[in-house]
Amino acid sequence: MILPDGILMELITKEQKQRAILAAVFYVIFIVTSVQFLFIRGFANLKPVYIFNISGDVFAMLMGYVLFICCLIDVQKTGKDLKWLLYLLNAAYIGVFTDSIAWLVDGVSKYSAINFLDNTLYYLCAPFEVFCFWKYTRTFLDIEKPHLRIINKLQLFGLCTSVAVRLLNMFFKFYFYVDSEGVYHRTGIYLFSMLYVFSSIICTLSILVIERKNLQLYQIITFFTYVLGPTIVSVLTIRIYGLSIINAVIMLFILLMYCVLNVMQGREKAIADRDLALASGIQEHILPRIFPPFPERKEFDIYASMTPAKEVGGDFYDFFMIDNDHLAIVIADVSGKGVPAALFMMVARTIIKNQGLYSRKMNPNTILAKVNNQLCEGNDLEFFVTAWIGILTISTGKLKYSNAGHEYPCYRKADGNFVIVKEKHSPPLATMEGLVFKGGEINLEKGDVIYIYTDGVTEATNSNNELFGNDRMLAALNENPDGTPKELDNAVRTRIYQFVKDAPQFDDITMLCLKYYGANEKSDVI
Repeated sequence: MILPDGILMELITKEQKQRAILAAVFYVIFIVTSVQFLFIRGFANLKPVYIFNISGDVFAMLMGYVLFICCLIDVQKTGKDLKWLLYLLNAAYIGVFTDSIAWLVDGVSKYSAINFLDNTLYYLCAPFEVFCFWKYTRTFLDIEKPHLRIINKLQLFGLCTSVAVRLLNMFFKFYFYVDSEGVYHRTGIYLFSMLYVFSSIICTLSILVIERKNLQLYQIITFFTYVLGPTIVSVLTIRIYGLSIINAVIMLFILLMYCVLNVMQGREKAIADRDLALASGIQEHILPRIFPPFPERKEFDIYASMTPAKEVGGDFYDFFMIDNDHLAIVIADVSGKGVPAALFMMVARTIIKNQGLYSRKMNPNTILAKVNNQLCEGNDLEFFVTAWIGILTISTGKLKYSNAGHEYPCYRKADGNFVIVKEKHSPPLATMEGLVFKGGEINLEKGDVIYIYTDGVTEATNSNNELFGNDRMLAALNENPDGTPKELDNAVRTRIYQFVKDAPQFDDITMLCLKYYGANEKSDVI
């Protein structure tokens, strides 16, 4: 991934460090609290089975903390996948913690209130765990179907109902209670507290069976093992008061699920990465990446960047001197993603550059017409390309351009703000032979700036499915409108990363910015 001055890496590292530190504080506090209660209560005052339960819980908490840190530093876990896995892990962790405290305070009258509140929180963990597992499974399947949306609403209703009934238990004590001596007791209808839990598990397993074609065999086995392992343990111990290993078992199976899915995905990804690394390296080196590209030219400054959504992208930018007085700038977006789009991108870039270099009339409309006809030949995959090409006459500042279905450019006059220049588009390239392209003309003056970009900028999406949009893009550009092209690029890119945060990137983000200083004028650009 191409990063401007390491901005993205700095943001990710900072966020990961903050999460890791916060996790360390809370997770360690819970572990220390359990150990502290253990020493306050004293080993001699605990039954051997209680010590066994508490030891297992403390070990499970340590295991949960290590797994939490692994999730944060794992680059394969991002977006909603990571969010619901962490929610599941945290719910299980609180379940383990409350279980350990329950055994430590049980039978101590002065801790009866703590015992009751702790068990209430313990009872709340189970429905949250199965709901998070459902959400994690759904995001892992990455399928949007009407019946799944209905099931999701039913799952949410079941969670809310289950939580409400558990809270009512604080007043009516129909699931459990703690007597005046501080001893915990289950009631005869205790099993009803698990009704939503088992219903949710059955529902999730059923969806896995129905959608099994979207999963590999080892993934199906892993999901089923996570559910069936703790379920079997729960059934075997549900009526055995004094033995509580279910929460530690759940934590163990979360670790197992994480390890199996990640190890297998890692092996598959390693094979793909080997091929993609070569393609990515080729693509990175064919785009201009040395700035300033024309240090001897003081009449203008130019900067561009491209961040692919995948290892290779379908966007590209280019700029080149046609002759001593004419500069061509190009930005384009190929439909599709991945290696096929990247290959078509390289073909399109080569054709555009060849037509630009050898065009006698230097007319962007004519260049695009010829490029379009060539791209239509043998386009069996039916790719198309949106493109914006401009030719600047450096001595006069006249910029002729043509827009083939691409995003509207942003333009700033000296001492003004950036605005979007809206006008009628021509069709994209490679859609049909014989197309006629129309363009426009801008007379650049000293200090004027032209900013062009692909739809990956405005359509960058956060976890709430909100688009970055034109308004945020213009606001980022206008924070420091007098900045250099590189500073303007970095400003927009920083705002995009702050807006999107950990949501996955679905489209390439490409920008090109040109600032005109005037013919034979000395600029402050070094």
